[in-house]
Amino acid sequence: MTIGPPQAREQLLRRCGRRVRLGMVGGGADSVIGETHRVALRADGLCELVAGALSIVPEIAFETARMNLIPEDRIFTDFRAMAEGEGRRDDRIDAVVIATPPQTHFEIARAFLRQGIDVICEKPMTATAAEAAKLVSLVEASGRILVLTHCYTGYPMVRQAREMVRAGSIGRVTLIEAEFCAGDPGVAREPADRAKRHWRFRPESMGKAAILGEVGSHAHNIASYVTEAEIVSVSARLDTFAAGRDVYDNAYLTTSWDNGAVGRIWSSYVAIGNEHGLSFRIFGEDGALVWRQEEPELLWRQRLGRPASRLSRGLDELSRPSLEATRFRPGHPEGYALAFANLYKDYAHARLSELIGEDRSPYLEYLPDVRAGLAVMQVIEAAERSHNQRGAVELVIRPGA
Repeated sequence: MTIGPPQAREQLLRRCGRRVRLGMVGGGADSVIGETHRVALRADGLCELVAGALSIVPEIAFETARMNLIPEDRIFTDFRAMAEGEGRRDDRIDAVVIATPPQTHFEIARAFLRQGIDVICEKPMTATAAEAAKLVSLVEASGRILVLTHCYTGYPMVRQAREMVRAGSIGRVTLIEAEFCAGDPGVAREPADRAKRHWRFRPESMGKAAILGEVGSHAHNIASYVTEAEIVSVSARLDTFAAGRDVYDNAYLTTSWDNGAVGRIWSSYVAIGNEHGLSFRIFGEDGALVWRQEEPELLWRQRLGRPASRLSRGLDELSRPSLEATRFRPGHPEGYALAFANLYKDYAHARLSELIGEDRSPYLEYLPDVRAGLAVMQVIEAAERSHNQRGAVELVIRPGA
């Protein structure tokens, strides 16, 4: 049984002679996502966290940094000072991880790109499509890399689905369905103390339709990732159901795609009883592929007039990209953290290759990039316009334009 990356990849670290050096902005001890990033970046021993502006609160910034053994002279409370400081060092960081609310992403990314430092950014990539378009230009002009941490694309069976669509296993794609419909107590109800609301429930962060960036971006991205198609028009209905809530907490999007398919994207915080709720169903002329994040080891293939077949992670007959994202034998679940870690592994291989003068592009193929971030922001703004105008809206800016 063939599991994991080929020997050549395993030798990249030895040939380079050092790990990939990362810094982090945001993600302090009080962060929802910071520790997940730290677990993921360390999973394969390819990266190390050496610098950080982990919080604007000095006590949290310094305490979190010290817990992670970051040297005192590389602990900051301001990302601008960190970017300038790292830019002057011979042992500068290779990339900055941005784990802050989305309205801050653009300024942080720009500061580090100007220092020639790669960016690994939480989603949604920016607060507006205009910022996203500017960031595309900045990244492409700099020659650096921006990785968008749509972590679910790191699951081996999601990558398997992408390869099967590419290979024509279900024929021409006709219907694209994706949803991220949660309903746990943390999102289905407003907290008694409104000051304790997460940024996703504050309209000043990304506006009233923040749900489209926080959970809707994952549903949109995973559908686009698997099919390699982009939304070209959208008709949206946005609603608020939770008492006392100032933002939308349910969104239905009817979509048209550039490959001729049509579909739907459902985002929700009020699908009561759902623990997570991310899934996709991709239908073609000859069959369909179905995947659920809560059963991530399995991909179902459905065919006309025949029994559905279950594909399990780690089996030899799966595609190369799926196996390269696999670490353990079949029957030993890997889960969310290692799917997230696959994004860091792919980035690290790309950076290590670059450092020894080799082509980094093969390792970037399966990573969500700056243009994926732009596509998400275009859809978010089109969906808001559609809801307000009560009609379908074509995307004004297209990826690649």
